[in-house]
Amino acid sequence: MELNLSNIISKIKTYDAQLLPVVKNKNNQEIKFLYEFGLRDFGESKLKDFKMHSKEYQDVNYHFIAPVQTNKISKLTSFFSTVHTLSRKKEIEYFSKYDDQNLSYYIQLNIDEDPKKNGVFENQVNEFYEIGLENNLNIIGLMTIPNIKSDPKYIYKKMYEINERISSRNKLYKKQLSMGMSNDYEIALDFGATIVRIGTLLYKKC
Repeated sequence: MELNLSNIISKIKTYDAQLLPVVKNKNNQEIKFLYEFGLRDFGESKLKDFKMHSKEYQDVNYHFIAPVQTNKISKLTSFFSTVHTLSRKKEIEYFSKYDDQNLSYYIQLNIDEDPKKNGVFENQVNEFYEIGLENNLNIIGLMTIPNIKSDPKYIYKKMYEINERISSRNKLYKKQLSMGMSNDYEIALDFGATIVRIGTLLYKKC
């Protein structure tokens, strides 16, 4: 697994991007090789997994990458450095109330307009971004998870274009793109991903 990890990181670095290892449903021993390799950012989907991992790996920046539940927001602001899934105005209100750590946020886009997925539609993203700024949230970029039936090249190209538009209107915007997973991260990198969320592929033996 270490060789596989090394190869993946080398490829990602050629794009000046970052690997975010997804550690959901893994015990502390299973993710030990990631920590020993020197990785200090982990992607979490469940608070119970975070509590287990953070007891062992205390100097890690934990990113929350699952849909946000408003009743959990006070805990997210206490434990996580980054939230990749900001997608509702109500979440902005709650994060603004509880965030005294200056977390980083990605707006989750639903480019497919898939009713089964969370995310802001393309025609809503500018207004959503402005509302986030008005509420003093540190929004650094955009995130998406394509529908399994969608063409990832189309989705990631649209994400790149939307990100460029936001950047052209907001000079302080950090222009980050959280997109790409185990099956399509190389395509995402070609379209400007700055952080790729990879899980399954990391745990495969070469």
